[in-house]
Amino acid sequence: MDQKIEKPTTDDLRDIAVQLLHASELVAEATGEPLRSDESDLPRLQRIVDSRLVEPEATYSLQALGLAFGKVFMRIRPDFDWWMVEDEFGRDPAIRYKETTLLMFPKTMLSKRIEDGEQVDVAEIYEGLVEMVREVVAEHYRNA
Repeated sequence: MDQKIEKPTTDDLRDIAVQLLHASELVAEATGEPLRSDESDLPRLQRIVDSRLVEPEATYSLQALGLAFGKVFMRIRPDFDWWMVEDEFGRDPAIRYKETTLLMFPKTMLSKRIEDGEQVDVAEIYEGLVEMVREVVAEHYRNA
């Protein structure tokens, strides 16, 4: 099956919102602070990862944290938005640069690492993502 990229439906946006609400509840429980959808959320997400409040088997919760991570990325980047990508593995939200083929899947950026038992440095992943996107946009999408 070829990859299909579509604007999210109302149901897709509702599902994203529900997962973001779940992430916010996890963060509030662990830190006593709400998510703000800005870079101040990165240490809050790190505290949850470090506390092991969410176990590696809790995929839904880990993916909710990944969506919150993605929302931080998009906050100051107006050229990025949520899109849905469907392929042979299913249908998932992605962050897309304008209407290009540059896609990122924040839903699994943290969960895959945690499930694999890796040490997760949320700020390092974020900075790496920012730098990679900057380089790719400059090299491949200057005229987008």
